[in-house]
Amino acid sequence: MKKKMISILLAAAMVMSLAACGSSEKETEETSSEASEEQVLRLSGGNPETLDSIIGTGGDSVTVIREVQEGLVRFNKKDGQDVLEPAGAESWETSEDGLTWTFKLREHYWSDGEQVKAADYVYAFQRMFDPDTACSGVQFFLSLENAQEIVDGTKGVEELGVSAPDDMTVVFKLTKPVTYFDMILGSPVAFPQRQDIVEKYGDSYGADKDSLVYNGPFVVEEWVPANKVVLVKNDTYWDKDSVKLDKVELFHIEDETAAMTMLKNGELDAYSGNAQWEEEILATGDFELQEAPFPAGMRDIFNVETPLLKSPKVRLALTLAKDREELNDTLFDGYYEPAYGWIMPAMTCQGQNFREAAGDPLKDAAAEYTDLVALYKEGLQESGLDPEEQYTLTILIGDSSAGSQTAAELYKSMIEEKLPITIELEYCTDNTDFMQRRSEGNFEMTFLHMNGAEYDDPSVFLNMYLTGAAANEGHYSNEKYDEIIMQAENSTDPEERLNLFIEAEKIMLVEDPAISPTVYWNQNFFVSKNVKNLTAPAWIPFGFEYKYAEK
Repeated sequence: MKKKMISILLAAAMVMSLAACGSSEKETEETSSEASEEQVLRLSGGNPETLDSIIGTGGDSVTVIREVQEGLVRFNKKDGQDVLEPAGAESWETSEDGLTWTFKLREHYWSDGEQVKAADYVYAFQRMFDPDTACSGVQFFLSLENAQEIVDGTKGVEELGVSAPDDMTVVFKLTKPVTYFDMILGSPVAFPQRQDIVEKYGDSYGADKDSLVYNGPFVVEEWVPANKVVLVKNDTYWDKDSVKLDKVELFHIEDETAAMTMLKNGELDAYSGNAQWEEEILATGDFELQEAPFPAGMRDIFNVETPLLKSPKVRLALTLAKDREELNDTLFDGYYEPAYGWIMPAMTCQGQNFREAAGDPLKDAAAEYTDLVALYKEGLQESGLDPEEQYTLTILIGDSSAGSQTAAELYKSMIEEKLPITIELEYCTDNTDFMQRRSEGNFEMTFLHMNGAEYDDPSVFLNMYLTGAAANEGHYSNEKYDEIIMQAENSTDPEERLNLFIEAEKIMLVEDPAISPTVYWNQNFFVSKNVKNLTAPAWIPFGFEYKYAEK
């Protein structure tokens, strides 16, 4: 699955007028207007389901929300490096024990002229935790005081550890140190909301452009569902001088072929790069292929409650039977990077690159376990199964598209070639069916994409496999793993956290596999050579930063 990429088009409108008048004194007056150019950004992403930042989690929703609303901090990319910039907050500080974060707001305003106040943040967080809202972003903020109790229903949202001692100060109280807490605040669910506006529109809040007020670089001028969204520069935005674009047009584009045609015709200026189109698009001479790190990838999920998969050795044999180089070359034309660890190369642990420190645990395992059949049979025997019997494993596939069938058949042939096992393929009818089957644990093994992360820390992906975690669809549970992750989460020492996360990753990949990673995604996208300052910060899932874009 590729992330939709930003596209920029300059639509030039030349306006010139000349007026002259004469008099008996032969006096003349000439006026002319200078030629002006309107900068217009045109890209895909014009089908948001809602612009309510608390519940809008779909790709198009997040893309729009990030540009028309703004939180305390904002992600940007400078000199190739991802940075976290002050936004709604002018500055912030953390207490010595790491349990109190205090943010000082800058003076800035909503699009209707009202000042953005600390109470707007408190209200947004309380609404996030309101059971009637059903916000998935709650999982990122369970470290707040009383958060878990509110989720459990034993306390009310007014007891959440977020407060506004005055109009310009927001204070967060945590139950444990979270070194990356400021990064999580870059997520749309942490953006401020006006209580009066939300209550005025009720269930219709965020459903159309007039049910919102905005505090980001742009405002919504037009929204045609399932068609397009038009944004224009927000004149009340505190940093409006940094915004060079006059307008952003977002189109709903379902077909990649149509998108490429629009790209070549100048109707789009950038779109996701694909090896299939690379030669054709670059041959025009109008585009460059840009790459950027992206914390995403593809992995297999084991349902450890499946009798055949109860043994870690069976799961490890299945993991090592997969030829990642061939999968990458065959399925993705070599565009991505074979994954021999779970944490993506873009990710750091408090400034230190995780993959560089952790190495490739699955390469090390492959060097150690060279006889996969013996490993597989040992696992069967430890599970009380007959090692000489030919067992069948069913792999659940998300859909029956040509691409999914190609991938599934390749998986099947690889595994059956290296292990004495029969693979059956089961195709879901659609994504809704696939999501339901996974949430119910109604599968034996499946493969799934992982698209982006909300913050730069190994915990974002390792916490997914804690016992009972919502994302732990394979019902994985390892007491030692849980203890190590909790120890890392309660530590503020960078070196200690890094080493603990490295140990935890080895457990969930080799010692007691929960998943089997396949490839790491990266961001490849075609961009017009006329475009400047188009950035793709790694920690913006589904979205790109075009606040600074220009031509």
